[in-house]
Amino acid sequence: MKKTNLAKNTIMLSFGTLMTKGINLIMIPLFSSWLTTEDYGLFDLFVTYVSLLIPFITLSSSDAIFRFSVDHENMELKSKYITSGFMITLINSIILCIIIGYIYLVTGWKYAVPFILLVLSELLNNHMQGFARAIKKLTLYSIMNVITTLGIAGSVTFFVLALHMELNGIMYGYALGYVIGEIFMFVTTKYWRYIKFRYFGREPVKELVRYAFPLIPNNICWWIINVSDRVFINLFLGPAANGVYAIAYKIPNFCASVFSSFNISWQEAAVDMANSDERNAYYNRVYNSTISTMVSLCAGLLSLNYFLFYYIFDFRYFDATFYSPILITSVIFGSLTQYFGGIQISMKNTKENGITTLIGSAVNVIVDLALLQSLGLYAAAISTLVANIFICVIRYVRLRKIVVFRINRITYVYMVYYLYPLIMAYLCGSLWLSLVNLILACIMFLVINRRLAKKILRKLLNGVKF
Repeated sequence: MKKTNLAKNTIMLSFGTLMTKGINLIMIPLFSSWLTTEDYGLFDLFVTYVSLLIPFITLSSSDAIFRFSVDHENMELKSKYITSGFMITLINSIILCIIIGYIYLVTGWKYAVPFILLVLSELLNNHMQGFARAIKKLTLYSIMNVITTLGIAGSVTFFVLALHMELNGIMYGYALGYVIGEIFMFVTTKYWRYIKFRYFGREPVKELVRYAFPLIPNNICWWIINVSDRVFINLFLGPAANGVYAIAYKIPNFCASVFSSFNISWQEAAVDMANSDERNAYYNRVYNSTISTMVSLCAGLLSLNYFLFYYIFDFRYFDATFYSPILITSVIFGSLTQYFGGIQISMKNTKENGITTLIGSAVNVIVDLALLQSLGLYAAAISTLVANIFICVIRYVRLRKIVVFRINRITYVYMVYYLYPLIMAYLCGSLWLSLVNLILACIMFLVINRRLAKKILRKLLNGVKF
């Protein structure tokens, strides 16, 4: 069978992601205790708006840079696409600064400066991530994320705890943290060598935009599914409720981020195997591994639910314990949708991803509007779960014409096992039973991922050569 770098790249990216998310988990209770629920809710809302702006401003060029550059070893061809992607982001960023500057002059919006700095720093971070993937520097990609997170942790602590800048402080802290990570990537990759302004022209821009244009509505629809709930919560229930929901979302976001590490390397592997005779067998093996791994990871987080909300997070956010299990479960289906989406990207069929995500986003909005006022935050969590299930099923059905997917018997067993920690997350209020469930989840995680664990251990003992 044709070899891919899926396992190697996943290990590299997962290490960086686990470090990053570990630091984030440590900082969440600190950030949430330093800010009121209203301020934390507003900050989460600003982050939501930033994530909506990114695909518009970049025209999703980060994904296009990766897809067009990864197939080429030629430095000039890589430079052509990287330069064009950078210029698209730069020009649109200038336009955004003019618009927000005008809003500030007219309304005197007090958050204009920290907001624009947060947007610009995330835009550059998005471009640098696509650049790192394009030149196949996934180790540096992971290190940049760790450095960024450490920078954010230190900067927010300084601005909020030392200077008492509250909401403005956390926004300045995040912006500075992103810049620190970007400087690291800029220097270590000698980024300036890839920027050749003579390559910036109509043809490479048209190529990037033609590929990436269907990804814009796709990214917006994912925004609707994953974060638009915060907008509706803020409108109907207020920023304090949004702060509670933001904390509830932090736990499943850990699972989603771990899978995103796999998804980045999976897209590259799917491209490598797209024209192979052994494609179907390989895709099915990865399909079963995706289900099993995500079930074990999400089950582990469910078993931690009791400890996180009883002993770690501030008591003001305790209600989030009821919504977190629903959101954690939605991550399993969301991971499968990204797995199926990686296959579509390998076939350069980005339009198909956009259509299915559009359907899911419509479902998300309908459920939110129908149930939010009657069910409260439960409606937001349920809408995310239902939307991810819809997209997962539709992509599975439409891809089945190309790839025959089969779930192994042992994978079915793992899926049934997941029901136990899910039910216990709601019923268990005992410390000792929670400890037993946590031990069981750890054992099951090692059993399910024994091959990967052995491979990682062997690499660590022998020394990984990247």
